[in-house]
Amino acid sequence: MNMSRSEVKITVAKLLEVAYSKDKGLTTKIMAEKGRAKLVVDQTGKATLTGTLGSLSFSGAPVLNKIGVKIKRVTVNFENKGKMKVVYRATFNLEVISLTVMGDFNLEELIISCSGLLCQAARALKGRHKAYDMELQKIMGR
Repeated sequence: MNMSRSEVKITVAKLLEVAYSKDKGLTTKIMAEKGRAKLVVDQTGKATLTGTLGSLSFSGAPVLNKIGVKIKRVTVNFENKGKMKVVYRATFNLEVISLTVMGDFNLEELIISCSGLLCQAARALKGRHKAYDMELQKIMGR
């Protein structure tokens, strides 16, 4: 029952992608607004992304099921520093331990990779997960 920092970063990016695909407009507004936003996912996979511009609920269960670790709670605090640079602090509460990872990413690069041609092409390939995960690692600051 071990999670690496890279897996945590990719999971955060994938949760944002799920939120983005759920309601592109609201997710982008919440994340692009200068200031703070928060993503919370409970053990059932219910996820809520909140910020000053609103709140969005969606299921993060498909993402959490793929990591193979039982999650009690995920909390990610974001702060948009301007010019699309977002810093984050992600805490994964597992069965016995907690894992916290901090980093930053360019929001525009993340949105483009998750919804653009690169992401679509990577998903169309049989080995899509590896290529997609590598792109997310690059964006999330490997």
